[in-house]
Amino acid sequence: MNKKIVVWIAIFCLGIIFQPRIGMAQTSQNNNALEQARTLYANGKFEQAQSRLLALLKTKNLQQDQQLQALILLAEIRRAMLDEDGARKLIDKILDIKPDFTPSATDYPPNFIALVQAEKEKRSVHSAAVQPKNKSFFTNSYFWIGLGGTAAATTAIILGAQKGNGGKKKTLPLPPDWPEGGR
Repeated sequence: MNKKIVVWIAIFCLGIIFQPRIGMAQTSQNNNALEQARTLYANGKFEQAQSRLLALLKTKNLQQDQQLQALILLAEIRRAMLDEDGARKLIDKILDIKPDFTPSATDYPPNFIALVQAEKEKRSVHSAAVQPKNKSFFTNSYFWIGLGGTAAATTAIILGAQKGNGGKKKTLPLPPDWPEGGR
């Protein structure tokens, strides 16, 4: 066999063997970054925790649950820094990922829970206002108005054409004679 083919096969096999370990290492690093950010937040170092989380959110291969945890912690940090608009935007992203997110009273402060509930209510009011009414096409009044207008216009055209002729009916010309003998 060609040496290049053997080398490529060996590299491919090693890649397959070590790929899950690389993914696990990345997951472990992401979890460590989350824990460090939580510790910084608990110690009141909001700016450092926020920068750690923002760097984490920019990484590739971030799992959805890790992204969700980072966004939740970032929203808590923004609320703690009295940036309610920033916290609301983050909660909106959280609800995009997990619409049934409900923070527990044992894990989150009451004002954060109230902020999440307010955003959920705002979403439910907005979705109820935007949601179309489930009507049949034939119960739509625009359909019937359009149908009536079309019928009236058609009738007017037919009647107007008959009045334009002065009531006389024109006969159509006779078709030409068939040629004889072509068979």
